[in-house]
Amino acid sequence: MEGSKSEAVFDSMNLNPQIFINETINSVEDYVDAAFDFYGREASNFLKINGSVKQKSQDLSNGIERVRGLIQSVIDKRMELWESYCVRFCFAVPDGFVLPKSDESSPIHQEGLCDLELDAELDSLRDKLNLVGKRSVELDSELQALERTSVSRERSLRLVNEALELYDESSVDEMFKEMAKMASELRASVDRLRTRRMEASESAKVKRLKNHGKEFSAMTFDGKLEDLEKFQAELKKM
Repeated sequence: MEGSKSEAVFDSMNLNPQIFINETINSVEDYVDAAFDFYGREASNFLKINGSVKQKSQDLSNGIERVRGLIQSVIDKRMELWESYCVRFCFAVPDGFVLPKSDESSPIHQEGLCDLELDAELDSLRDKLNLVGKRSVELDSELQALERTSVSRERSLRLVNEALELYDESSVDEMFKEMAKMASELRASVDRLRTRRMEASESAKVKRLKNHGKEFSAMTFDGKLEDLEKFQAELKKM
């Protein structure tokens, strides 16, 4: 179309059919690239070929390239025919077509300028709306993160308060009272043991006197005197 009458007509309307054709061809090539990338990954997974097996991986890549070459040649020919058809028929200006004279003061021209301005404003608003949407998503994510942090801090604070409640003044007083009670019980037990030891000692003396001074071993009293002596030694160590 370069240098043709059709190009001049489309240029006057700010249109470029060749850009449309080129973008379409590029899109098809992108789809083919993506399809063969997917095909390569699936084939590797199916055949269980990883990067460590270089020879098998290379053979697979060569096979895929051959298949792609066959398909790509067919696609290229079809796209050339399609491009030629578009240039000759879809974007060809009929014979005898005459461009209308531009009249900037005409209502139609003014309406076209207004439409262009509105389209530009709409595009600008769409861009701003997209930016606002992205920023809203980011703010939502930050808000959720702050909420999770707040919940975690509240939970930690609650656990600390519960732990402090366990050691408040009344609880400490009760603890000391319990310790004092246990100490009194321990002292009473020690006194009872000492009393039993003294009674056992007196009883042993009486029996020795009755048996003409013969001494009995500590086991005569079923081991109670020996146990008392061991307990007294442990108390002295404390």
